[in-house]
Amino acid sequence: MLATVTTACGMLGTTYPEMHGRVLHEIHDAPLSHTILVALWKGNQDNPGADKTICYHVEYTVSDDKGFFTIPDWREPGDFKDLKEKSVHVHAFRKRYRTSELTSEIITPKNYIYYLAKPRATDNEDQARKDRLRYLQQLIGDTICDLKGDSRANLKPMYEAIVEEAEELVVTAQDREIVQKLKSWLSFVTLPEE
Repeated sequence: MLATVTTACGMLGTTYPEMHGRVLHEIHDAPLSHTILVALWKGNQDNPGADKTICYHVEYTVSDDKGFFTIPDWREPGDFKDLKEKSVHVHAFRKRYRTSELTSEIITPKNYIYYLAKPRATDNEDQARKDRLRYLQQLIGDTICDLKGDSRANLKPMYEAIVEEAEELVVTAQDREIVQKLKSWLSFVTLPEE
């Protein structure tokens, strides 16, 4: 579900370079345009007894007509200098697609390939619907970033698209409950900064 990049600049200093990549279909290597991607900056915070991973920045981008995308460079403020094991986690969403097992978890800042695939075929439509709703829930769960400020709002386009697809899948009361949970996360990312 994710790709991670650990950059030397990010680990030693406060500047993360621009990251370039491309979204391709798993089987055909065809470019997938208009795919929403979010990059989450994470690091480990020293806590007595256990480290805690926190998300401290989010960027958003969309792949172009040829599947290419750029995550802009970012200069980290001094507030996060004490975090350890900093990394950037990239997640992609495209309606009726899922992250492929071919997508590497370790990426480099340049020329990264993010593979997407159609959901696995099944004759059981009910199970396919449930699996897709579970996938959408997992994608939001993987991208939750409990931070304040403008950066959190960069999750909004992905969350809106996820909620839109989930609403189309609603058949049962349980499905509606799932959509309500997804909508609550959409509301969270659109809250004004406290």
